[in-house]
Amino acid sequence: MQEIISIKKMRDSGSAPIVNLKIFDSVKNLKVNDFVLDHHDYTLDMYKEYLDSIQTLEEKKIIPYLKAIKIMESIDNQAFEKEDSFLMSIYSQMENESAIDYLLGQPEINRENFIEGHKILLRGTTGEDYVDRDYRDSDETYVGYTDVDGIHIDYFPITHTEIEEAIGRLLEFYHSEEFTENIFLKGQIIHGLIACLQMFNDGNSRYARILQNIKLGQLTKEKLDYPYSLPALYGTRSYMAFRYDYRNLIKRLAINPSDDEWSKWFDFNLNRTEDTMYFSNEKLAQYKKVRL
Repeated sequence: MQEIISIKKMRDSGSAPIVNLKIFDSVKNLKVNDFVLDHHDYTLDMYKEYLDSIQTLEEKKIIPYLKAIKIMESIDNQAFEKEDSFLMSIYSQMENESAIDYLLGQPEINRENFIEGHKILLRGTTGEDYVDRDYRDSDETYVGYTDVDGIHIDYFPITHTEIEEAIGRLLEFYHSEEFTENIFLKGQIIHGLIACLQMFNDGNSRYARILQNIKLGQLTKEKLDYPYSLPALYGTRSYMAFRYDYRNLIKRLAINPSDDEWSKWFDFNLNRTEDTMYFSNEKLAQYKKVRL
């Protein structure tokens, strides 16, 4: 109780930044610089080659490959947040439907299945106690850490009374035509918004990465004439060696969602996407040699 009072005092004092709904305005007014656009196009060329490589597989091998990388992503996504990958592997065998499966099975993402997908994500994890909540219902949450010197707060997420509006604005952007010509940037903005807003008690960045992947898969079908319903690329594994940089970029973006900070976020995520494709192409080459 004393810690909660202390956190409330710090929030009320203004000693740490508080994220608010103005972060959506930063997206609406966002001007992407030429360097990021060139980087995006370079990554897109790599992606097209990767998609072509998938489609050179024997037809009977394509869906098993896409299913395999989806299962790997579900486990990697949890392991990145320090969940026990062995236990998560067992849980995935017992629970037929992952959050990715559930969301991919929806005709479109709306408020109800957005909430439900996050609940599915937390099942079997250390955050399972929050499964019965739609989202945060208090303002005790902060982004920072605690050590022997006390509580160190980087920033506070949006107030719980703003979360319903934040979900509405997030989904409005998700379904809009904004940034759909930049298929990687669209998902990366969704990723950044969810990670910064911290609408849930746990699993925010995990869920953010899932929604980024699903949006990329959707835009791949729409813009690149990709014929399969399962996404061809995920990528949490590529973040693992850059955990500190990843967290720091989210913090900086949450505190100051400027064009410059968004550009740094895009550049970082495009690099991780390229890392993923290098890894995936190696696995594809190995898979092509397997006799089935």
